[in-house]
Amino acid sequence: LYSPPEVTTDSSRRALELATSLQELDAKMYGAYWCSHCYDQKVVLGKQAFGKIIYVECSKDGVNSQTKLCRSKEVPGYPTWEIQGQLYPGQQELEELEELVQTILSGSGGGSTAASSIVTPSS
Repeated sequence: LYSPPEVTTDSSRRALELATSLQELDAKMYGAYWCSHCYDQKVVLGKQAFGKIIYVECSKDGVNSQTKLCRSKEVPGYPTWEIQGQLYPGQQELEELEELVQTILSGSGGGSTAASSIVTPSS
């Protein structure tokens, strides 16, 4: 079994505040240990902030793999965020995640996706 590379960057105060909001919304990030965009997403948040996020490993040969859950949720690619039952595929910058959280908290739903930074899972 394989583990994703360790995140060594420290989180900014902004990333920690965002992670707390994501945690309160029961957000999850679906990814794969081999996915470079997943790693980049973790680096954007930093190790302390990402430590607050529920990470779901979707690769069948990854540590703590939850492949069946990923398939049942129809995760379109990696990384994909799930926030309050909605899927948001693609690597998100801090600004994009903040906007998404604000939109959800204001009750209007929706959000942007970064389609160019999605890694599609192989069957």
